[in-house]
Formats: sequence, structure tokens, C-alpha cells
Amino acid sequence: MVDELPRQRVLNFLQAFYGGDDVAAALRYCDDDIESMVYLPVELFPHLGPRRGKAAIAELMEIHQARYSARRFEVKFLVADEARAAAIIDLTFIKRSDRRVLQLPSGNFFTLRRGLIVELRSFFDTVDMIEQLSGKELVGPLLRETGATLRPPLPAEPSGAR
Repeated sequence: MVDELPRQRVLNFLQAFYGGDDVAAALRYCDDDIESMVYLPVELFPHLGPRRGKAAIAELMEIHQARYSARRFEVKFLVADEARAAAIIDLTFIKRSDRRVLQLPSGNFFTLRRGLIVELRSFFDTVDMIEQLSGKELVGPLLRETGATLRPPLPAEPSGAR
């Protein structure tokens, strides 16, 4: 039963953060000095850079609520012990501005202390996120323009093989 508590706390946090837009509920699972980092270019996503403290998490949730009319999540994988948790989550956001649906997988790593989240690190596919937000394909045109220069080299043929 004790082993399930950290896992359930992470699930409760995710439900409040992504599923219920309940700031107070999400903050219940966070340490006062929580550190959060979303690994995306802060030049493009300034609200997703490093953040510290419950007020910063609340502000991030408010930004999400302002930008997206709906947010849903599905936990694909979650493992936790008393000190750490890792989750793969599929997120779906609906942008308020143009009703565009964003579907993003995310890798999330939590550090827990005394049953509270003290650190949260999240990873997204930057190119995929920019393509979905802008509605423009980035990789295809880049590959067509640069040709083989971006493709990895073919493996060398072993000597003596014929």
C-alpha cells in the first residue's frame, strides 16, 4: 500500500494539472519550493522555461487555461518509488485562438520528498510541437531543400564482403 502512494500522488497531480484545471488541487501535491523545467526553446516558449515555487506552477496552469479551451491526458506508462517517478503521457490540447487540436507525447520525470513533488522535468518533441502550433510542416521541406546532407551516412560495407 505504501508503494502505491507516490504513484497515486503523481496521478492526482496530473489529473489536477491537465485533466481538471484545478490549481489548488495540483498545488496540494507540490512542495512549496518545487522546481519545474520543460525542455523546449525558451525563445519560442518563454512560459515553459525553468520555474520555481508553487506560484510559478499556478501561473503556468493559468497560462494553459488561457491558451487552451480543453486539455486531456492519457498516462501510457508510469513507474514510481518513494523518491522518483517517470511517466509517458499523451496530451491533447485544443487552442482557443483557432480551435486547432494539438496531440503531444511527453516524457515526465518527478522527484518526490516527504510525499510531495519537489522537481518536475518534462520533455516534448520540439519540431512536432512547432509544426502543430503553426500548422506548417518543417521537416519535409527541410529534407527536400538539403537533400542527403541531413540524412545519416549509410553503414560502411565490411571489408572482404561481396
